[in-house]
Amino acid sequence: MKRLVLLDSHAILHRAYHALPEFSSKKGEPTGALYGLVAMLLKIIEELEPDYIVATFDLPGATYRHEAYKQYKAQRKELDSDLAIQINRSRDIFKAFNIPIYDKAGFEADDMLGTIVEKLKGDPDMEVVVASGDMDTLQLVDKKKVLVYTLKKGIKDTILYDEKAVKERFGFGPKLLPDYKGLRGDPSDNIIGIAGIGEKTATTLITEFGGIDGIYKALEKKGGEEKFKKAGLSPRIVELLKNGKEEAEFSKMLATIRRDAPIDFKLPEEFKKGIEIENAIALFNELDFLTLG
Repeated sequence: MKRLVLLDSHAILHRAYHALPEFSSKKGEPTGALYGLVAMLLKIIEELEPDYIVATFDLPGATYRHEAYKQYKAQRKELDSDLAIQINRSRDIFKAFNIPIYDKAGFEADDMLGTIVEKLKGDPDMEVVVASGDMDTLQLVDKKKVLVYTLKKGIKDTILYDEKAVKERFGFGPKLLPDYKGLRGDPSDNIIGIAGIGEKTATTLITEFGGIDGIYKALEKKGGEEKFKKAGLSPRIVELLKNGKEEAEFSKMLATIRRDAPIDFKLPEEFKKGIEIENAIALFNELDFLTLG
């Protein structure tokens, strides 16, 4: 079994930027997020021993989600200039490690991850590990074939999610996570969901009736409201569901990672064969990463 690690570069850089001090090189270049990225990358290489590594990126500008919903992520502050500089500079790190990058205008890094996972799902000899600082990617988990390696705290405390671990955390499987967000929303992305339905109610609805389609099929059947009452759901919640179907379905669409982004993915050269140690060390020295160089 070969192992491909997919890096959710933006999510890792964001987490490192906010978790680490504001390091800078002797030339004054900000380096805290870059240091965190390299530390995470070296940890991944040591712990996961990948055969292949690929990086994915967001690009500046609107995506199809913004076109569908103008308020998508509208509450987020403008990217700090120091972080923006390091996001651009991080491409040099991946070049030094001979790690290919995938991005596409109009799509997010998550959609690159989902598309690559989809392209490899039929390969019985390939295990995929998505490395991210973002819990959104948990919807990609598939049994023990697609795993998510994510940051719990800072950049050192990590956890590896398989399907069992996702179910233990949420009470249902990875494929229902977009439905969960469709119901309760996601403030971090400004996804509205159904106003008045929170985490606990969304979890009860999904564990009792399945995804959004299953919930509304059950509700619209003769005697459906009685089943919701027996599940401990109040008439108020039933009314919210009746009035919020369009919002739930739309929010689910926004929360769903695409698996059909128009990219031409090819497995790269095996990682251990492709890395140029001298290039990496030269870059570490340039960035004044003395403990790494």
